Amino acid sequence: MANDRHTGEWYTESPDPDPEQDLGYELDSWNVADAHCNGEEHLVFVPSSERILEDNEFIVAHPKSVCELGEML
Repeated sequence: MANDRHTGEWYTESPDPDPEQDLGYELDSWNVADAHCNGEEHLVFVPSSERILEDNEFIVAHPKSVCELGEML
């Protein structure tokens, strides 16, 4: 059973929060490159911001695991 004291908190939150102001996210654009390893294709995502690149942040994903969010809505 949900805690009634906290249930009401969800109703005061915006259904479409601002990523930066409400959630504290810093938006950035990422570059995508094709890569091949052991005969398999992969996508490598690297941030375009040099500040983030210094932190060695990147994502490697199989192409079938990636989709356009606009197409999923």
